[in-house]
Amino acid sequence: MRTIKIGLLGLGTVGGGVVKLLQEHAAKIEQTTNVHFILKRVAVAHLNKPRKFSLPEETILTDQIDEVLNDPEIQIIVETMGTINRARQAIVQAIYNHKSVITANKDLLAIDGPKLAQLAKSRHVDFLYEASVAGGIPILRVLSSSLVTDQITRVSGIINGTANYILSAMVSDNLSYDKALMNAQQKGYAEANPVNDVKGIDAANKLSILSQFAFGKALDPTNLNVRGIDQLTSAQLASAKQFGYTIKLLAIAKRLSNRLYTSVGPTLVDNNDQLAQVNGVQNAIAIESNALGSSVYTGPGAGAKPTANSILSDLAAAANDILNYDCGNAFNNYHSELTPSTLNNAPQSYLITIYGRSTRPVDSIDWQNETSNHNYWSGLTPVISHKKLNLLLETIGNDFAVSYLPVYGTVKLQAIKEVKQN
Repeated sequence: MRTIKIGLLGLGTVGGGVVKLLQEHAAKIEQTTNVHFILKRVAVAHLNKPRKFSLPEETILTDQIDEVLNDPEIQIIVETMGTINRARQAIVQAIYNHKSVITANKDLLAIDGPKLAQLAKSRHVDFLYEASVAGGIPILRVLSSSLVTDQITRVSGIINGTANYILSAMVSDNLSYDKALMNAQQKGYAEANPVNDVKGIDAANKLSILSQFAFGKALDPTNLNVRGIDQLTSAQLASAKQFGYTIKLLAIAKRLSNRLYTSVGPTLVDNNDQLAQVNGVQNAIAIESNALGSSVYTGPGAGAKPTANSILSDLAAAANDILNYDCGNAFNNYHSELTPSTLNNAPQSYLITIYGRSTRPVDSIDWQNETSNHNYWSGLTPVISHKKLNLLLETIGNDFAVSYLPVYGTVKLQAIKEVKQN
């Protein structure tokens, strides 16, 4: 049996989960990988911080990250620090030191993932990051292995557990957004500063990584049209429920010809759709492909053990490559020249909500359904163009506050025309 020594950067929730699973599953890991893993060094910011678990006796705890990165006996670095700049520096240094790297850092990957992967390939080491998207769901390996021969046409994901928990609480418990967010923070599902989660930034970062695996095109998340859940109203939630829909924060990428259409934001999902039935902090990713048709992958999107399990699956893969002298293969070799576009400009159906009135605003639209009470009116449009939507909003908005949300599965991409840039 081969011994491989690893180094761990960070000992927070995810890092602690890695330590626990390494010890709890040691026997199975050794049997299935034929490797005895030794956690040689762990770098932390605070040596004396109380922790609810014990490190293996042979593990050295240090507050000097270079002691881990420069140790010649360590062959694999697991990065769980959760920062961007410091993590980038550490990963680059590890790769230059000919160490394979495993990370769950979706924020860094969305920015520099392809560059770091290319660097790892040039240095003949592995760079793996299964845990960066959807926590414990092995979705990246599914896309890069199980579906590698299939042609994927659409990926739709509930890939932020914080936002999904808040929306579920607002609907099932009739809570306000502020109360649902506070509950999420108290349970540890939301950060003290939840901006990345509730504004859709985290989901956009993960969509960038998913797109790379599903379509061979890494997206720049800063160029995506992203909407969060923090501006949703109780009227929108109630109206959606009345019409048989649930509002979810969806990240969507859909391919048509040589274009890749994307959106990130709150969207109405039919209650009969599997995505509508994913509640709490659970994640789900729905894939449409030519050979398989529709498939949905669900599971915990965060948490110590689910995320650590994905990291350990990467650890097993990296160890296998070391044993077979086969390091340096890209986690994802698929590349395609696609032009990014926004789904928001495509013809689709919308939920229109008008505040301060209780009657239908215009009859020029063939409204599919409508509901009202004393302080709002809501209606579902048929599939209409983005231009017609804007005209409708302008007409109504002259006298009343108005909001809109798209309806999942109603997009008609065939009708899109290219817009000339001035």
